[in-house]
This record gives sequence, structure tokens and C-alpha cells, in this order.
Amino acid sequence: MAGVPLRAEILRAGEEHVEQIARLAESRSLNGPDGTRRLVEGGFLVSAYAETDYRARLGTAEHFYVAVSGGQVSGFLLAYSSDQVEPDEWLNRRIKTALGSFLVVKQICVARDAARMGIASMLYHHILEQWDESPVIAAVVNDPPNDASARFHHKLGFQELTRMIPPDGLPRVVWVWRKPREAMLHAQYQIAVDLYKHEDNLNWQKLSNFFYITAGLAASTAFFLSKDGAGGTLGKGLAIIIAIIGIGVSLGFSLMLRFGRQYLLARKETVVEFEEYMAWHGGERIVNRRTDEPSSAYLRVSPTGLIMVLLPVLVAVCWLAVLGVLIAD
Repeated sequence: MAGVPLRAEILRAGEEHVEQIARLAESRSLNGPDGTRRLVEGGFLVSAYAETDYRARLGTAEHFYVAVSGGQVSGFLLAYSSDQVEPDEWLNRRIKTALGSFLVVKQICVARDAARMGIASMLYHHILEQWDESPVIAAVVNDPPNDASARFHHKLGFQELTRMIPPDGLPRVVWVWRKPREAMLHAQYQIAVDLYKHEDNLNWQKLSNFFYITAGLAASTAFFLSKDGAGGTLGKGLAIIIAIIGIGVSLGFSLMLRFGRQYLLARKETVVEFEEYMAWHGGERIVNRRTDEPSSAYLRVSPTGLIMVLLPVLVAVCWLAVLGVLIAD
């Protein structure tokens, strides 16, 4: 049953597993028997090697593991260091030039009847627990887009490094995992908090400036109407112009505050991600404290931000009413 963890043993791949590995890879190959491209269906597809290729990797790949359940290979993972990258591996050699040493997860494959049962996670955790010398790289074919793989790698702590199109024409998303460095995380957390506070202060400054401009425009409208008399043509004309400017200014500030609120929520999500990691290492949740409670939805998206965006819209409606009165008079 999908979603129920499968009991499996992680073993070093051996000669006795090669035939099953090759069959499993063929069943999950990007290209079907007729040469057409298959769609991704809740799992990972691989560019299947020949049986001789897998046999050759038994002795060269630092990490070549199989998940065995009931005597059958239900999944496998092939990974090796950048020192073992072949000359024809354009993408990996390109990454090595920019990144230096790394471990590349060349293939990850799970049988269809074992999909979503934790096999891929078990295989990944098996190497991540052992490898801390350099970054771990996984290049995933993204044509068609492999959303399942993206969710999986993100859940394991991988981050998207870059996107490339090698000479074979198949676009790749390159994911990277690095062993966390506590000092760097603390420094970045402080930067994230500062950016969050800066974005919040910036939004309030925008709103404050909007009120100053609105007050100035309102005073100018009153001045021109009183200077030339309520029925004066010049004063009335200038007041109409100011009302139109007021509408434009109000809508403009509303748009700026709307995007400012989106930036603020993005900064908040970053802080929450840092706090979630730190909570696993003895820290406390502060910004995202109690956000999972049903009655605390307001903590995730503050209603204050929505009011901030709607205030200029309300002022724009008032300017529109003034404009209507001036035109009708």
C-alpha cells in the first residue's frame, strides 16, 4: 500500500544483484521500449545502463546500494565521488569545475510496486549519514518536469543549485546537499531576521509617506477650491486634476504595499525554515510558534498586512467620490 513504510535491508550491491538492478532500471527508464519518452508517475526515472555498466560500477562507485525486501531488489542507489566522473559526463565535469569535489547521486530507482514506501529515503539517508567530506549532488532530468523528485529532494534538505541543458538536450535540475555548518546558519539566521524586520519597517514607511502625500493633496484641493470660490472654474479644474492624481497615487501605493507584503511573507518563510532546523538542535520556535494550531491562522498571515494594502484603496474610493462631486457640480 502506498505510503506504508516497507521493511527493507540496505546492502552493498554485489554481483548477485546486478541482473535485478538492470531489470529494475529498464522498467523505470526514461525511454520506453519504442523509444518514446515516458511521463514521471510518482517516482524517479533513470537513464538505464546496460548490465555490464552496473557490473563495472561495483568496483569503482564508493556508494552502490540496494534495498532488498523478501529477497528481491526493490530499489537501488548509485553514487560516486567527483574523482570517478567519466570524461563523457559533461554535466558532472561542469559542476566539478565550479564546485570542486562532490559526491554525485548518479541514479536512484525504486520499483513501481514499492513506490512511496520510504525506500528512496532509506537509500539517501544511508549515504548522507556516511558522507560529510563535500557536497552531495543530484542532477534530475526535468523534461517532463519531475515534481515528485523536487518535493523529495527538498524534504531531505537539498537545495536547487542550478539548471542546465547538457549537449544531450535534456534539461536538468541540479540539487545540492551540504552538511550544515552551525556558525554559518546562526549568521544567516540573523541576516534573515534583519531582512524580515527591514521589510516590515519599509512597508510602514511606505504607508506613512502615502498619508503625508494624501494630506498634501487634500490640503491643495481645499486651497484651490477656497481661493477661487466654490464655483470658480480655475480652482475647480485644478481640484479635479489633484483628485485624479490622488486616485493614481492611492492605487500605486496599494500596489507597492501589496508586493511589499509578499516580500515580507517570503522573508518570514525563510526565518521559519531556519527556526525549524534549529528546533531540531535544541533551539526554540519564535516567529512560527503556535502557527500550526487551527485558531492561530493569523500568525501565519497577519491581518495587519491586508489592512495596510486596503487603506490606499479606500482612499482611492474617497478621491473617486470627490472627483464625481466636482464633475457633477
